[in-house]
Formats: sequence, structure tokens, C-alpha cells
Amino acid sequence: MLSRLSLILVLLGSGAVRADDTFTQSLSAVDFKATGLGKLTPDELAKLDALVRGQQTGAIAKAKEETTKVVAASVREQVQAEDHQASSAKPAAPGFMERMKVVLKPGTEIEYSTLDATLVPPFRGWHRGTVFTLTNGQLWVVTDTDDYWAPTDKPVHVRIVPGSLGSFFMEIENGGRPRVKFLGNTAAVKVPAAPP
Repeated sequence: MLSRLSLILVLLGSGAVRADDTFTQSLSAVDFKATGLGKLTPDELAKLDALVRGQQTGAIAKAKEETTKVVAASVREQVQAEDHQASSAKPAAPGFMERMKVVLKPGTEIEYSTLDATLVPPFRGWHRGTVFTLTNGQLWVVTDTDDYWAPTDKPVHVRIVPGSLGSFFMEIENGGRPRVKFLGNTAAVKVPAAPP
């Protein structure tokens, strides 16, 4: 938009330069003689230049005013169209990394607490990449390279325990203690009652 305004000022300024030229001096020698202006005295030439300048100044001022109105309206319409296009564009959904980003100020203390929950049955054990769904809707993935096999259809109690450097461990009731990473949340899941 700044470039548009500078272009407008240059165009309007160029008209002002031409308005300062005197009429009689702008004529070629042949035109000056052919019109009979050579017969006029210097005072009469000055008055003629003043009259022509007055006519030009009024016409140039009117032309400047009209040009300014037209250009300003055009720029206004263009800016409004750009604003409308920008506001109507559907914002892109944040990516995985943007959703996981947390901005902390230096010196901010982070405190993690232990979480007690229940796994959505059935539990078949775990290996690297196994995703566990908790009844509160949280999803956790195993990042350990070890594995454990202990299938059961009963609800299994787990504890998410904070480790060092932002890591977490899942202590699984009778099922080991793998390192896990939080994936996100889903809707909370109701666990059916355990069969007798």
C-alpha cells in the first residue's frame, strides 16, 4: 500500500512542475512568432503568462482533486478486497508440532504429578509403539525397546509417574514399567464391569 501512495504523490507532483512553467517560455520560437506574441511588451507577456497560469492552476487543481478522489477510491476498494480475502480465508489447522508446543519463560518451574488411572480393556501386554488408552481419555505410547506379555480382559490399574527431563513411566499393575510419551486426549471411556 505504501508503494501505491508514493506512486500517487509522484503523479500529482509531476503536474505541479508543469504548472510552474510560463506559457510564453514553453512555446517554440516559430509558434511564438506565428501567434504574434512577439508584438507584445514584456509587461503584456507577463500578464498573459499570469492569466494562463491562473487557468492552468485551476484546471490542474481540479484535475489533481479528481485524480486524488479516483485513485483513493481505487486503493480503498483494493485494500478492502484484500482484507476481505484475508478474513474469509479458512485458517489452517495447527499441525502436530504446533499443538505440542509449549512456550515457557526462563526460570519457569514445571511440576508434574503422578496420575492414577485405568486402562481401557483388553490389556495384551506392550512393546515399543503400543498405544494405551486410559479411561480418562488420555493416549500414551510406549517408547521403551523392551516388551511384556500378560493378556487379561479385566481393567488394569496404572500410574503415570514423572521421570527426569520431562519423561514419564507407566507403572502397570502386574505388567511392568515402560517409558511412555503423552499423545493427546480422546473422549473419556467407560469401563464395563469386570465379569465375575
